[in-house]
Parts: sequence; C-alpha cells; structure tokens
Amino acid sequence: FQNNNKVHVMRTSNKFNTIVLHRVIDGEAIEFIDIDLKSLKFILSKFDFNFLSIEKAYAENHHERPNICLTFDDGFSSDYYLVLPELKKFDATATFFIVTDLLDTPGYLRTEQVKSLSESGMQIGSHSKSHPNFLELNACERMEELCESKVILEKIIGKEVTTFSFPFGFYDDDCTQAVFSAGYSICCTSKHGVASNTSFIVPRNSINAKTSIRRIEKTLHSGFFQLFFWKVEDIVKAILKRSSPKLYVSLRNLFSCL
Repeated sequence: FQNNNKVHVMRTSNKFNTIVLHRVIDGEAIEFIDIDLKSLKFILSKFDFNFLSIEKAYAENHHERPNICLTFDDGFSSDYYLVLPELKKFDATATFFIVTDLLDTPGYLRTEQVKSLSESGMQIGSHSKSHPNFLELNACERMEELCESKVILEKIIGKEVTTFSFPFGFYDDDCTQAVFSAGYSICCTSKHGVASNTSFIVPRNSINAKTSIRRIEKTLHSGFFQLFFWKVEDIVKAILKRSSPKLYVSLRNLFSCL
C-alpha cells in the first residue's frame, strides 16, 4: 500500500533462521556453551529481524523483516532471571527446551518458572527427560525419554508441547522418526542452515562463548558464504562425532573463532 509517497511492501516468507543458545552469564562467559548477557543484548538489538518462537514462525509468515528463532537448551535458571526480562524489553518471544530431570535442581529452572515463561508468551519445548545421547539408546529408551518429558511439561504449562530438540545434537533418521511417533510435530537438530515452515525438521545455528560479535553478525544474516561454510562444517562434524569425539570438540572450538 502507498502512504505519504512511501511504498511499504509486506513480504511473505516461509524461511526462518533458528539459533541455539544455552546458559546466559551476567559477566564473562567461560564455559563453551555459555554466552554473556552483552551478546544476547546485541542480538536482540538487531531491529532488522523479528524474534519469534518456533511455533510463531510456523504460524506467522507475513513480515517486513526476516524471522529469527532464538532457542535456549537445557533449562538453565538464566532463562528466567536474565533472558526473559531482555525478551520482554524487545517484545520478542523465544523457545525454551527443558530437560525435565533437571527441573528444581541448583542452576536450573524451577517448575513454577517454566509455567511463568509459558504464561509470558514463550514456547516451552522438550530437550528430553535426562539429556542422553539418543544414538546410544534403544527404541524403547528413546520413547521413554520423549514421552515422559512431554507429559511432565504439558502438565506444568497446561498446553501441548509440540517441539523437541536433541541433546548434544546427536541423532539419525531413526531418532527423528521417534520424535514424530511420540507426538511432537516439530523436531530441532544441530545441523546448520535456514529453516522453512514447509518442513518440520528444523536446523539450528549455534552461538556460544567462542563466537565473536563479527561471527554473530554472520550467523544472524546467514548469507551465501555462511551457508556454504556451514555445509562444510556439518560434513566434518558428522564424521568426527562418530569417529573421534575429542577431535570434534577441538575443531568445534576452532570453527567458532573463525
């Protein structure tokens, strides 16, 4: 439509960039999986993006700006004390993946905080019951992890839990099929890339303590060269995760600094 000689174009997009984060630290982030609060504030200050939960990204695809889904794995207490206030400042929503065995333990969310996150408009997803490597579980053990965590979370928030993310990012086709068989409609992986709401398997792109501001910018914008870089990284990761996990960790740290 046209207004005051300016043309505003509402574009339709079924694409969204999903970011995986873990604990947020108010200070220097030392552990690899952590990020500092300053980095989170930098991300949310990027007004050229919409910050949505995964469920909203599937439900809403008419936006003037690209969609980014921030996801927080494990259910650290920082989700409530540090992340939620920042999201509210920017009128943003995000997805929080909870390990149910860690609820009400030191450093992790309390049950009532998970309910409060949901009531604040945030999406609650499952990150399993006990955070195992799904590749080491048999079919029955996988279903137990998937179903029990789903039931526990649904009882807490009083609504359906539709989305699951794999602990450690370890999975194969049998694992993803188990997710859908357990009643989830969306499955998040650790494979890089940009997601589409025409597929219910969601790649995610990591930001961690080793990620520079320059790399955060590239991760958020996910241009052609970044997508190519991720494809190469995923090939190397898939080989190393199975053959040499220790070497994988070393190279993961190197990749994060590039």
